Amino acid sequence: MAKNSVHIFDFSDEKQFELLFKEFYQPLTAFAFQYLKDSIEAEETIQEIFSTLWQKSEEIEIRTTVKSYLYGAVRNNCLNQLKHKKVIQAHEETVRFQGEESNGEDFLELEELQQRIDSALDSLPEKCRQIFEMSRFEDKKYKDIAEELDLSIKTVETQMSRALKVMRAALGQYLTVLVLWVSWLIEKALSG
Repeated sequence: MAKNSVHIFDFSDEKQFELLFKEFYQPLTAFAFQYLKDSIEAEETIQEIFSTLWQKSEEIEIRTTVKSYLYGAVRNNCLNQLKHKKVIQAHEETVRFQGEESNGEDFLELEELQQRIDSALDSLPEKCRQIFEMSRFEDKKYKDIAEELDLSIKTVETQMSRALKVMRAALGQYLTVLVLWVSWLIEKALSG
């Protein structure tokens, strides 16, 4: 047996391709859903992958099993989609922030705002700060934070409430910026 043997699968054979599609469509869709958390996007991803396989059947060389190849293709496609979404979100936030700044509103310089936020965060008790940062900066859901820190969801909610009160008090004079910041974080959490 050769070291670098290539597994031959003729993606251009319509019957073989149809059997492959029927066997793997549902499991691959469920696998894609684990990454994308959207059933329509998961189905579109799998359809796109199979369409590409059909169109480029003569160019594809598989150096592993067909199953491994397909799951790898789905994983890579999903990770690329997630990266692309993050780039788009970051760009939209930059455009939004620049648009607000250019409207003549009295906004803080980003560096000054960051210093005030850091100062407010430093004033929080350690566990409260940790929960707040996990929620707001790591995009973790309350349930995930509770599990990771071995706390109840109610404790996480209570600590988040305290953290938000401290942040509001510390940044009260910058309420407009804080409201925009918190609403952006909420929007980001809901979309993820």
